[in-house]
Amino acid sequence: MDYFKGPREEDARESSAAIQVGVKAGSDAEEARWTFYLTVFFRVVALWWIVEGLAQWRRILAPAGGSFVEYSAGSIAATTFFAVLDLVAAVGLWLIAPWGGVVWLLTLMAQFFVATIKPTFFFGGGGIRWLDGLLLAVYLFLSWRANVASGEFGTLDRLFDKALGLLRSPKGNERSM
Repeated sequence: MDYFKGPREEDARESSAAIQVGVKAGSDAEEARWTFYLTVFFRVVALWWIVEGLAQWRRILAPAGGSFVEYSAGSIAATTFFAVLDLVAAVGLWLIAPWGGVVWLLTLMAQFFVATIKPTFFFGGGGIRWLDGLLLAVYLFLSWRANVASGEFGTLDRLFDKALGLLRSPKGNERSM
C-alpha cells in the first residue's frame, strides 16, 4: 500500500465541491434568493426602527414644549414603550434573530393601535398606519415565499399559494412545486 500517493481524482472532486463559489442551481437558488430578500427587508426595517426609536428618545431627553413629565400619562407610557422596544426590535431584526421579528411585530401592532387612537403621536400623523400595513404585507409575502422555496409548507402557505395560483392562472396552468 502506498500511503504517499496524492488524493484520488474522485476524492478531489468531492472535496472541491464544498469550496465552489457562486449561485446554487435549482431549488437551493430559489430558497437563497427569497431568504436574501427577507434579510434585506429586515435590515432596512431595522434602520427605520432605529430612527423611530431615537425620535422617541428625543421626546424624552429634549421635548419640544415644556418638560417630558408634563405630558399625559398615556403619552409618557407610549413614548417610553416605543423608545425602548423600537431599538430592541431594530437590533433583533438586524441580527435576523427570531425574537427580533416577534418584538418588531409587537411594536408594529402597538404603533398601528396608537396611531389609530392618536394620529398626531407619530411623525407623519395617521399615514404611519399605511406604512405599517405595507411593511406587514411585504413581510408576510417575503416570509411566505421563503417558506415555499425551502419546502416548508404550513396551512397558511398552502392557502396563500392556492389563492395566488388561482389569481395567476385562471385556466388551471399552475406552476409545479
